[in-house]
Formats: sequence, structure tokens, C-alpha cells
Amino acid sequence: MAGLGYSDARRQAAAAAAEALARGRSPADATRAAIAAADAFFDHVRRALDLDAQLKRQACAAGCSWCCHQIVAVTAAELDLVAEAIAAKPPEARAAIAARAREAAAKGAGLDQRQWWAARIRCPLLEDDGLCGVHTARPLPCRAHNSADASACRRSFEGEAVRTPVLAAQQGIWAHAQAGLAEALQGAKRSAEGMNLALAVDGLLRE
Repeated sequence: MAGLGYSDARRQAAAAAAEALARGRSPADATRAAIAAADAFFDHVRRALDLDAQLKRQACAAGCSWCCHQIVAVTAAELDLVAEAIAAKPPEARAAIAARAREAAAKGAGLDQRQWWAARIRCPLLEDDGLCGVHTARPLPCRAHNSADASACRRSFEGEAVRTPVLAAQQGIWAHAQAGLAEALQGAKRSAEGMNLALAVDGLLRE
């Protein structure tokens, strides 16, 4: 359907982020704008394509965190939003994140995505209860990730070669929204280079 393609998601996210930056808002605010644009776009697609039945079959739920052991590529703007969420936490929570980030950096230095996943390196933002410590500020790739089969996710985590059934619309829209955010950052002469979230958090909390 016209206006429902992934390129439309990218353009809308880029426009929202670019407008925020043009108004003198922070990169974190530009990320919020891109997220809001992606949320609105996905809701439009959900209604237009009647995705509610597929969404009900999603296995993702609070406390399910098999996917939180892979490299997440983020922009500096997304990291700024994460940094705000970390800074708002009490000292002991920040210290726990810093310790997990140091451990992830020590284990993951030089690893590619396949090796990182095989090493089962935990995201430093993942709390001991299996919940994301910055859920409302989580990066766009985390919002894109989904699964209709938690057991497939578990088996993949345990090393089995298995395909995880996903809702392609969710995966594609938020992935393209991140591309739109990067486009807006580039247009504003800001860094749009991707970075490993866990390593970036480690660097952030060592400063």
C-alpha cells in the first residue's frame, strides 16, 4: 500500500529527528523524535494491514531476555538517550551497570556478532531480574527485535542453529527508523557512525 513502505518509515523518522535538531534540541531529543515517528508509523501499518492477530502471537514479554546477549549497533544520539536514563538512576544502580559494562568489554573486545552471541555476553543494561534497566530509553534496534517463539530464542542462545519467527513489519520499521535518524544526524553534521552499545556504555561510565 502506498505510504506504508520501509522507506516511508525512514523518511518520517529522518524528518522528525531533523526538525528536532533544527530547533536546537539535543541528539537525545532527536532520538526521541525518531522513536515517536516510528511508533506512529507502526501503529498506522498495524491498523492498515490488520496485524493485531500477529502481535498477539508475539512471545516477547517482561523478563524474557535471550536476545539481550548480542551486539547492538547504536548511534551516538541513541547513546545520549541511554546515558540520560543511566544518569537518572541511584548511585548503586549506576555502579552495577558500570561493573557489567566492564565485564562485557573485557569478554567482548575484538569479537564479531557471531562470536559475541556464542560467548553469551550480557548487555550491561540488563538487570538481574531479566528486565531492561533503560526500557523506555532503549535504542531503536532493541525496539525492532521481536519473536513469536521464546523457545526458539532460548535454543538459539544455547547454541542451536534455529530460525526465530519474527514480525517483519516491526523489525523493518524500527531498523529503517534508525537509518532515518542517522540520516538526520549526518545532515546536521553530527556523528552517525554505529557503535557497539555495550562497549559504548563502558566507555561512557569510565569517563
